[in-house]
Amino acid sequence: MDQGWAAVIAGGVGLVGAVVGALVGGLAAVRGARIGAEVNAAAVREQVRDQAALELQQWVRQERQKACLQVMDMYAVFNSESVRRREDLEAGTVLDEASLQSYADHSTNLIAACDHLALLGPDAVQIAGGTLRRMTKRFVSTLRFVNEELAEQPTEQRAAGLRADWLEMLAEDRQEMKLAYLEFMRISRAALLPG
Repeated sequence: MDQGWAAVIAGGVGLVGAVVGALVGGLAAVRGARIGAEVNAAAVREQVRDQAALELQQWVRQERQKACLQVMDMYAVFNSESVRRREDLEAGTVLDEASLQSYADHSTNLIAACDHLALLGPDAVQIAGGTLRRMTKRFVSTLRFVNEELAEQPTEQRAAGLRADWLEMLAEDRQEMKLAYLEFMRISRAALLPG
């Protein structure tokens, strides 16, 4: 009978050991699962944060490109209008109010497009856009001045065309505006194009 009791006791000890081992193993598994879940959750949070930052950077880059393209489009229209108005003045033709208003609208569109750059940056593009804006305003102001001076001239003097100093002022201001635009293009390309 001693062997029977020994077997029962050994079985009981084995059962207790198995239950205790299962409990310890279960607790370890639960703890390991919790640690794994916490690590996984932290990794997911970091991945979501990184993805959001990348999407924001991509959106900002796209908006900057749109703003720069808008400046280029507005400059192209304004420049062709400037050439037309300058040629009229060079020929001695005074610009009427409707023509001046149309020209002012085109310059306002370009200036507004340059102003949008201030919202998006980067600083170098914003500064280049500000310079283009100033040179545009200056050229428009010079063109209006020359037009007013031409309007005050007698008709026979107008037929001779613009005075040399007025032509020089227009040419210098137009050249400065063109250089400001080319600098804007160079800086925009460097800031916005990859590589």
